Amino acid sequence: MTLVEDARALYARAYEEHFAMPAFNVCNLEMAQGVLAAAEEERAPVILQTYPGDTAHGDPGLAPMLRALGERAGVPVILHLDHGEGLEMVVERLRLGYSSVMFDGGELDLEENIRLTGRVAEVAHAFGASVEGEVGLFGGDHGSVAFTDPGEAERFVAESGADTLAVSVGSEHHQKSRLDLARLEAIAGRARRPLVLHGGSGIHPDDVRQAVTLGVAKINIGHAISLAMTQGAGEALEKGLDHYEMLDVMRESVRAVARDKLRLMSASKRA
Repeated sequence: MTLVEDARALYARAYEEHFAMPAFNVCNLEMAQGVLAAAEEERAPVILQTYPGDTAHGDPGLAPMLRALGERAGVPVILHLDHGEGLEMVVERLRLGYSSVMFDGGELDLEENIRLTGRVAEVAHAFGASVEGEVGLFGGDHGSVAFTDPGEAERFVAESGADTLAVSVGSEHHQKSRLDLARLEAIAGRARRPLVLHGGSGIHPDDVRQAVTLGVAKINIGHAISLAMTQGAGEALEKGLDHYEMLDVMRESVRAVARDKLRLMSASKRA
């Protein structure tokens, strides 16, 4: 078990076996260590992903650090670019060893989204990497919400070359949410491709369990582990711990949250 070089096979396996991998947004050592400790405890494959804000915070050392941690992990680890903003950013991450990238074209009209995602897919596939596209908008700190149309999802996967598809069916960044499961089922029936949910921290657990049975293979988790970090720091400050002890508390807080998400998505014992 080690760093996954081609994520497509693992996404396909999750889709076929009806489990999802939580994709955790990480920007520092303790977050990544906490996530990997949970994955190894649960014997689960896992995704470490970086949002452009994460890379702005942690580069140039973040990607090499994540690669080193992934290479030493006892479970499969995918490195993923979340909300990639264009071909240049995607290529940069591919050269740093990411095996999965997202191009965020959700705010574009469908024709342009298909065209630009297709360019990204052509390049990423030459690197042996997986591509995530997006149809719809997830709201929160990313603007408005626009639910995914099943017909547009079907056309997008047929023409764009994307390997996985992020769909908007009720989840929102940084919000508690319930999913439109009927819409998700309709999309799954027409796209016939591993699906992705963003804003996964706040999705009701019952909806997460159902979504996994409908073909969702990746669910993004950012806010939940960010909150775990800050709460852990607060507890450490109240106890008057030194900085090493504080970092240990923060890492353990992330591990506990990551473990629960892995279990919820039926990823445990899938390594």
